[in-house]
Amino acid sequence: MTNYGVSQYQRTQVMTASGVQVIVLLYDAAVRSLELAREGILRNDHRDKARFLGRAIAIVGELSNVLDMERGGDIAQSLRRLYDYVLHECTRANLHHEPKRLDGPLRCLATLREAWATVAREGMYKRTVGA
Repeated sequence: MTNYGVSQYQRTQVMTASGVQVIVLLYDAAVRSLELAREGILRNDHRDKARFLGRAIAIVGELSNVLDMERGGDIAQSLRRLYDYVLHECTRANLHHEPKRLDGPLRCLATLREAWATVAREGMYKRTVGA
């Protein structure tokens, strides 16, 4: 598949996804970006490190910004703290060129991604069976 074909597929995937599915896609992109940033650090490739850390930071920052702190209560507060941790560790990894700093954020985002994927699957199941 060409880059254009991949881009079109991804655009279609986002355009047809539910809100929860979009969150899962954002987590996928953040996790992949952190993995690529870690590879950049390990290869001493400052351009890839900066590009992919920047992408991950932008995604996590946006996830944090859209939290509804009033309606979300304790869950929103906990997510905000986790996002702050991820952003802090990404900044430290960048400043100190330390790939190990990304291990915690990767585990955190992967765990959150799985939780949201479960919510998405359960929501799709309920719509399918009419529950």
